[in-house]
Amino acid sequence: MLIRKSVYRYAKLLVAWSLVTSSTNTFADDTVTDPDQQVIYSVDDFVGEWTVSGMRLSPNGKNLAFTMPHKDQILLLVGTFEGVDLTTHTNIPFTRDAYPVNVQWATDDRLVFTLRQKTKINRTKYYTWSEILMSINSDGTDPQFLRTDGKSGKTLSHIDNADIISLLRDDPDTILVGKSRRKNWLQEYYQGAIDDVYKLNIKTGEMSLYLKGPKINRFKFNDWYADHKGHIRFGYGYDHKGNSVMIIRGRGDEDWTVLSDNELFEEGKFAPLRFGAGDNEFYVLSSLATGRMAVYQFDIATGTLGDLVFEHDEVDVTGIVYSVEKGKVVAANYNDGGPKIHYLDDDYGALRNRLGKALKTGFSIWSKGDDDNSMIVLKGDERDAGSYYFYDAENLHLHYLGSRITSLHPEQMAQMESVSYETRDGLTIDAVLTKPRLSNDEALPFIVMPHTNPGGRDSVGWDRTVQFLANRGYGVFQPNYRGSSGFGQRFRLLGDGEWGRDMQNDLADGAEWLIDEGHAAEGKICIMGRGYAGYAALMALAKDGDLFSCAIARDAPVDIRDMLKDRNALKEGTATYQQIAGNLKRKELATISPAKLVPDIDGPVLLYHWEDSRYNVKHMRKFVKALTKAKKQFDYVEIEPSKGKDLYDRNKDQKQFLELVEAWLMKVNPTSLLVAASEQGKASPMPDTTESSR
Repeated sequence: MLIRKSVYRYAKLLVAWSLVTSSTNTFADDTVTDPDQQVIYSVDDFVGEWTVSGMRLSPNGKNLAFTMPHKDQILLLVGTFEGVDLTTHTNIPFTRDAYPVNVQWATDDRLVFTLRQKTKINRTKYYTWSEILMSINSDGTDPQFLRTDGKSGKTLSHIDNADIISLLRDDPDTILVGKSRRKNWLQEYYQGAIDDVYKLNIKTGEMSLYLKGPKINRFKFNDWYADHKGHIRFGYGYDHKGNSVMIIRGRGDEDWTVLSDNELFEEGKFAPLRFGAGDNEFYVLSSLATGRMAVYQFDIATGTLGDLVFEHDEVDVTGIVYSVEKGKVVAANYNDGGPKIHYLDDDYGALRNRLGKALKTGFSIWSKGDDDNSMIVLKGDERDAGSYYFYDAENLHLHYLGSRITSLHPEQMAQMESVSYETRDGLTIDAVLTKPRLSNDEALPFIVMPHTNPGGRDSVGWDRTVQFLANRGYGVFQPNYRGSSGFGQRFRLLGDGEWGRDMQNDLADGAEWLIDEGHAAEGKICIMGRGYAGYAALMALAKDGDLFSCAIARDAPVDIRDMLKDRNALKEGTATYQQIAGNLKRKELATISPAKLVPDIDGPVLLYHWEDSRYNVKHMRKFVKALTKAKKQFDYVEIEPSKGKDLYDRNKDQKQFLELVEAWLMKVNPTSLLVAASEQGKASPMPDTTESSR
């Protein structure tokens, strides 16, 4: 069955809250580049903000809302599909200091979203980002700040926030929100967060208490789940010791059942997904049976696992696709080198197969109408940050809407490959390998780039830092060292207590594999990372200087003892201590601390640290002094925190960092493409703000 494709270019923007035609906008850059030539892009091309984002369909599948930047504004646009065409009829401008995120359709003609705004902190000269719910008609009329203190209206004078739990389709003017019982974040920090549930009218702002968090064994609940009828039936929180606790109840029941603290509900082994259409239909993830997360129906009456819905033989299941129209789970998601999906419904499988043949690359169903016939599809892969399409499943029409990034051509980006290697103790490590687009079989300068969070993972998919480095001629290697998520509980637990030890060995073994396989040039492997990965980069030079020639560490901890002390976790045997240092005694922490291994650090180092980083800057400054005293080769850039109204800008920070990285690599580990970028004026010189020792 064929899908008819057509390309549509947005035509109308409207000024302010009116319906006055403004200008024509085109999102796609249709320029075709020479496939035999490598285009060198500037840093700005990689770090620019998305051209369009957050596309959402209304329940009837006929209206579309999305946001886009325009000069000093963020625009919320609304359009209507008429046959095969989309006509934008509303343009609602917001400033950069207050703009919408998480836009949703509450009804077919009213939107609700979170307004992210710059707010002055009381009794100080400082500003911060805060959030408040807001609603507005799709034609731009009747805006309402949904202040959950009961004083909603068209003006705002304070910080306020609430989380949407459920959009009530049977009561379209009302939503359920979770609202903290505490008056401010300081109370939450010292006394613990407790959320009550309220009904909130999105037109009038009127609010009424729907559920007060129950008093059960001093438990504090701050995360609630509703079934499709809007009944709150699952709560998540913690006890006075900080352990996770959960409660559940059947439909129509008043009393809660505490889910027992047994092996089924241990931390990291159980996760709620959603309620189904049946009275007691609840889907969860559990690793109890095999050590890998699988999807089950949960027996609410007995508090035990029910029927198995889907499990994968090798990796964790990460989620499900649920069809409200069909009232059942139609697919399960997992990550095996990249995002994958297993079909549990023939019709859904056929639909995705048709889309796959038409798009010829990876995609996700981003938003859809209630009848499952109209949907927004996000096409994208490791070479494409994403392009939006409208799909009419009934008539098999697929229409291009817009792209997130227009400054980069997908055909000029590098391909990623999922690979694996074996460690010195026989463990198989999955990794992502990226090589410059036109590279042959020659050994290349490489950047090993571990993921920031020890419990995270990397997979094939869009990553602008990876693509930037590949565009500069570097191979990039992202190993999922032991402790990474997605490979089962046993693999995750293997990382506990292995900072600077087996986790570090996994990175060294990966570098050796790169050399042995002919991918990387010996003596040309640099390692780069942030947070834990920055720590690992410094440890790599200290422990394996024969493999790694240079290191880039961004906002990294450098002294494990100092870090544990800052976290009030210096006592041996505490959970945090064991997770990082395992069975090491406090006097042995120096063996896994870069700050104590300065004499062993060989090769140039680039340090980039925010003054207000979560890892105390005073420890980094002490480390820099030690490097200076030992006459090590390094460059250090310290970033002052934003002052006044100039708050942290992610794109600006990323631009500053990547410009520094390419300038520094030009000094210590250049490639021919990096030299070409410099000659074309697309690479940055080393800034004068660095503190250096050579």
